[in-house]
Amino acid sequence: METKDYTQEIIDIIRSNTSPAVMSSRLEDYHANDLAEVLKKLTVQERCKLYRILDKDMLSDILEYTEADEAAEYLKEMEPRKAAAILSGMETDSLAEVLRMLDKGKKRLLIDLLDDDVRHDIEVIASFDEDEIGSRMTTNCIIIQKNVTVKEAMSSLICQAAKNDNISTIFVVSSQQKFFGAIDLKDLIIARQDHPLEELVVTSYPYVYAEEEIDECIERLKDYSEDSVPVLDNDNRLLGVITSSSIRWAS
Repeated sequence: METKDYTQEIIDIIRSNTSPAVMSSRLEDYHANDLAEVLKKLTVQERCKLYRILDKDMLSDILEYTEADEAAEYLKEMEPRKAAAILSGMETDSLAEVLRMLDKGKKRLLIDLLDDDVRHDIEVIASFDEDEIGSRMTTNCIIIQKNVTVKEAMSSLICQAAKNDNISTIFVVSSQQKFFGAIDLKDLIIARQDHPLEELVVTSYPYVYAEEEIDECIERLKDYSEDSVPVLDNDNRLLGVITSSSIRWAS
């Protein structure tokens, strides 16, 4: 099936004299990927108009579909606090990649303005060299303690899912945050509330260490069928995950 090109439709809306509220409502009907393609066809003035009209969540989605070097250029056109708010809504691996495209001063300014939780995650990711797998991880994952009940695990999942949408696999850690294993979402959903959680955990789940070099572990990662592979520090604590999309990008 041929995919329709909405480029000219979107450009016509942006270049119209429609009020901001109406324009925003009309643009919400288009996919973020279509809007990302249009950005490069606009003038700086037109893009700045769009930055003001669209909310930060929508702009975050658009930048997720934009090449990192292009996204970095768009961020330079924005007021720093608006740029930081948009970055705070992106997945941490995409955010880290965009920040790598900025000069040191601009990067530091935006990191300082990020939401507290996002800033902490980014500083952890940024602490790894670019050739280390930790620099490509994301914190978009669900983590629960192994000593909770099935009911408590479901409550924790629901709470975390408001921020993290990578929920098909739930990662389990000990009280010291050391990686214990993983649970398939469907197994957790169908489990009885009084079922021992540990019996649902796959303890042979693959993992990598954050300081491993990408070139040395990428082939091993591609051999895994899992969509997300845990990334551990040298004390075996779970820091984040490497997703299948990150693996494809790194290779």
